[in-house]
Order: sequence, then structure tokens, then C-alpha cells
Amino acid sequence: MEFYIKKDSVNPILLLDIVNDGRSESYKNLNSILDNSTIRFSMKRESDGIQKIFMNNSHITDKIQKNPDAPKEYYIYYKWDEKDTNQKGRYVGEFSILTEEGELIVPIREKLYINIV
Repeated sequence: MEFYIKKDSVNPILLLDIVNDGRSESYKNLNSILDNSTIRFSMKRESDGIQKIFMNNSHITDKIQKNPDAPKEYYIYYKWDEKDTNQKGRYVGEFSILTEEGELIVPIREKLYINIV
């Protein structure tokens, strides 16, 4: 997945869907797991692996639901600081969700590429 942001910018916020695929039993307790978790964001330059951001605080928010009977869905997001985007390049980003059960790295299926242009 590709994300683009201008050099020295703080907008747009990096926003990622948390997809509840329902494959494990923990999906029933997703709400309580996320409420009691710590979410961090890291980003490294793709070309040489040098860390640009390491374990900075990230946040979680509810999606606005059109159907009140639908299960809750969430976004995780990272608010940029100007120093985060002061060097042009292509970076690989990841969110770390630390729970009582362990650590989950997001995204799972594909890499998150951040392009500072």
C-alpha cells in the first residue's frame, strides 16, 4: 500500500484500517484488546534500512458507523511531526500494537510504503 506526503508537511495524517477478518477467537474481544493496548509507529528508509521514526506514539479511533447494529470498526493513525517528513525518499512504515497477549505488527499482508515527495 502506498502513502504520499509532501516534504516538511504534517498532513495528511497516516490512517490505516484495522480489518477484523474473524479468523481467530480474539476477534470477539477486539474492542477490549484495542482499548488496553499501546500503539507505536516506526518508519525506516527503504534503500538502506536506516530508522527515521522508532516507536513513536500512535492512536486509535472508532470509524463512524452508518448502521448502529454493525460491529465496531477502528482506524489506527499517526500524526506527523515536521521532522518526520524533512527528508525526501521512500520509506517502509509499520504499526506495533502491544497487547497483554503479545505484539502485532500492522499491516500484515503487504508493506506500507511512505513516499515523501
